[in-house]
Amino acid sequence: CSLCKKNEFIEYPNDFLKCLGCRMCREDQVELSACRADRDTQCACRNGTFCSPDHPCEMCQKCRPRCSNNEVELAPCTPHSDRQCGPPTSTQPTCPVLSTLDALITFFVVVGVLVVLVVLVIWIRYCCRPPGEHRVRGNPRALTQALPECGLGGKRDLPGGRGITAGFSSSRGRERPETLSFQEVMLRTSHPSEQPRRNLVPVPGIEPHNALRCSFDTFAQAVLCQDWRRFARALGLLENEISCAEMNNRYSLESFFQMLNTWLNKEGMNASVNTLLDTLHELNLRGTAEEISSKLVQKGVFQYESS
Repeated sequence: CSLCKKNEFIEYPNDFLKCLGCRMCREDQVELSACRADRDTQCACRNGTFCSPDHPCEMCQKCRPRCSNNEVELAPCTPHSDRQCGPPTSTQPTCPVLSTLDALITFFVVVGVLVVLVVLVIWIRYCCRPPGEHRVRGNPRALTQALPECGLGGKRDLPGGRGITAGFSSSRGRERPETLSFQEVMLRTSHPSEQPRRNLVPVPGIEPHNALRCSFDTFAQAVLCQDWRRFARALGLLENEISCAEMNNRYSLESFFQMLNTWLNKEGMNASVNTLLDTLHELNLRGTAEEISSKLVQKGVFQYESS
């Protein structure tokens, strides 16, 4: 691989024979950022003009100077959209009038929900009341039969022929059910903790910075489009940096590459693929992070860090 020359650039890992030429901003545009070896020139329409991203931008058009007397400004003029005007909205909320049928349906639904809640509360209080309220005098067999099914009662035999009743404790000759606290039940039934994520390190012989850039394509293919902006914010990118990345390539992989490149330029030597994977975990995208880790290891760019 060779570095791009002046006025040339390439934005992502590739197998091209030469770099691409940088674009030149038109007279009706201003330059937002100059061309670099890893990013093309960023241009935008001058103040008071715009160019719709839905159409080819052959020339910038003038924005509406102002709204008419009977209209208010809904959105200002931007390099990507014209000034939006519309009628003033009423500040007084309107209350919808329910029909008789709608009122009856609402009434019966509310009453039905209340009845179900009352029955549920009564059932819980009867079946799962605290210790001492289900006391039955007599032998342990009668006590076991008197317990409701939702209790912890049940007889099991121990080695040696001795029988015990699970969930019971004797206090001064009186049998009563043993009630577990909510914390104890959760501790006994909770799932084992998830295994921590294994860190990735570049394969020996591959420069870490180049390995990280090569991973951007895998991230772009695995992370869904609707999660791009959320992912970029979690990485610490500002809103204007995200907007600049989406300016000319919105909803394409190129915009996601631009976000990752912006993050890489900001972090410098502190940038790491493990930071990207940890951020996916924080966004509850654990499955995506594991898929990316597996693919990067399969490609031979990274390997799991030995413990």
